[in-house]
Amino acid sequence: MIACAALYPCEQQPLAELACLAVHTDYLNAGHGETLLGAIETKAKRAGINKLVVLTTRTAHWFREHGFMSGNKSDLPARKKALYNYRRNSKVFYKPLD
Repeated sequence: MIACAALYPCEQQPLAELACLAVHTDYLNAGHGETLLGAIETKAKRAGINKLVVLTTRTAHWFREHGFMSGNKSDLPARKKALYNYRRNSKVFYKPLD
């Protein structure tokens, strides 16, 4: 496996969580993350989603470099807010989709 990602749409809102975006270390800096993010964004837009949210503990810089903005827990879907693990102290980012 080279890279993977998950898209979890909200049931009652036009937003989705981008989760588990990862690239195998042998393939870093080859554009696979960007390609996968582009495919996820296209899929989300086609599904009527206009905002992505993501939680990260280690790669905040990568998401900022790809158009995500710092957010807070209030940007998360209600179901995700209820499951938020405060011990991990994940940072929340969001990206509006045009």
